[in-house]
Amino acid sequence: MLMILLLSVTFMVMSHPMMMLMSVILLTLFISIYFYYLMQMSIIPLIMILLILGGMLIIFMYMVSLTPNNKIMFNNKTLFILILMFILLPANKMFFMNLEVTILSKIFIFNFANLILLMMIYLILALTVVMKLTNSSMVPMKMT
Repeated sequence: MLMILLLSVTFMVMSHPMMMLMSVILLTLFISIYFYYLMQMSIIPLIMILLILGGMLIIFMYMVSLTPNNKIMFNNKTLFILILMFILLPANKMFFMNLEVTILSKIFIFNFANLILLMMIYLILALTVVMKLTNSSMVPMKMT
């Protein structure tokens, strides 16, 4: 849980699209691993990985086609603070903390399983519609 918090902080600090994409990919993987250990089911984290990363990659492709290639520049102060945060954390709590049921994780208990399943189906359908719309050769994605 602490690693998820640190990745969220690093995402807010990043300014380059490639670094933001890598941060979102790592954040999604850690959240899905946390959900797997919390619920002992692999289908919901798998669907979450596919939906979030699929949507992020579509947004990333569109954003990269509109922005020029820039060199990745690191701010030394920010990089030092992030490295210091990673070093100061104890090693046993780095990836997973105690998997207690907190207020945030109560959403994913069986009472809300139907609502979560409905949201995932809706997101899959929305992702499919966006893919079908972008595959159309009649409409350009960007104005030239």
